[in-house]
Amino acid sequence: MNISSVSKLVSNSVTGLNLKRRIFEFMPAITLPNADTLNKIGTIISRPDVNRGIMGATAILSQPFIDYYNPKVDKETAEVSTCRTIGKIIAGTAVGCAVRSACYYGTKALTNTSKNAKAWQQLLLPNKNVVTYLTKKYPDWLKNYNSALATVIGLLAMLVTNVVIDVPLTHFITKHLLAKFKKHDAEQIQPNNTTTPKQEPYDVVEKFKDIFINHPAELNGRRAK
Repeated sequence: MNISSVSKLVSNSVTGLNLKRRIFEFMPAITLPNADTLNKIGTIISRPDVNRGIMGATAILSQPFIDYYNPKVDKETAEVSTCRTIGKIIAGTAVGCAVRSACYYGTKALTNTSKNAKAWQQLLLPNKNVVTYLTKKYPDWLKNYNSALATVIGLLAMLVTNVVIDVPLTHFITKHLLAKFKKHDAEQIQPNNTTTPKQEPYDVVEKFKDIFINHPAELNGRRAK
């Protein structure tokens, strides 16, 4: 018996092309009635500024709660961490979306493939021969080119804006949020001017004597008089 042939048969039945084909055949065939609408949604989501906004929205819905309910730190540390996280997310998302949006539309304005486009509108385009080849080979190349180029330019710009804008804006938002937290905590602490009398410890033995010994003796004395 050829062990290698059996091993090869088992390997092909478990992994490789046969498994991929089985998975593909197992998937149901779906016909999309609104393919154009889905393509438009995909185009919008793939934009760098929208992508950054989605990341920021996801972060603001999860990270502050994790910091605030962190059981390993005290309440004051949790509040400071939460405020700083919120400030960092808001500042980073706002600045990131603005920078990426400017880069995207700026790149789009400088990659005009129209024949009537001016020279400055084609500054970021590759060589004309490359443009002609890509247009024939890949009709949608310009969309991907704009997204990739805008992302690269946006990342380079963020190296400057992170220091110039993000850090001061994060500090500003954190400071105001922390002030609101402290104000809320101060309102929760109500002053207590009333003093309650100190209760003496309850002595079971003395209570027993008072009920069953002292009190009956007092009653008997009154009756004797």
